[in-house]
Amino acid sequence: MKKFIYISFLLIFGEAFSQNENSNKSDSIVWRKVTCEGGTEQAKIDFKNGIFNCFSYGLIFEKNPELRAYIRNYTKNKYGIDTKNAGCVITEYSQCYSKTMNDLVLDKFGKDIFEKSSKEAEELFKNEKQ
Repeated sequence: MKKFIYISFLLIFGEAFSQNENSNKSDSIVWRKVTCEGGTEQAKIDFKNGIFNCFSYGLIFEKNPELRAYIRNYTKNKYGIDTKNAGCVITEYSQCYSKTMNDLVLDKFGKDIFEKSSKEAEELFKNEKQ
């Protein structure tokens, strides 16, 4: 809820400044932050700093939440990739961030990284439960 309020505030604040006749869209920090370009830029910065946020959006129903949490922790600990669900609210910024970050992660770790890490984690999870 805090993220939603924060993003709403930024959108309203950015819109107010973008309509000022003396301002330019590229001059406004807020405007750049909530755009697709801002999301793309931030994903590249995060990636360069070793932050790999591969978030999904939307309502997700997990058949086995314990296994999903195990896979998520395994992927984070072994590869440094955070794969949490970021909720139902998606913006142009978050869409572009996610696309850029996913492309960079797939290039770095391989196109099958998510399937590979899931299989590895599922095997470990199964062995631990026996």
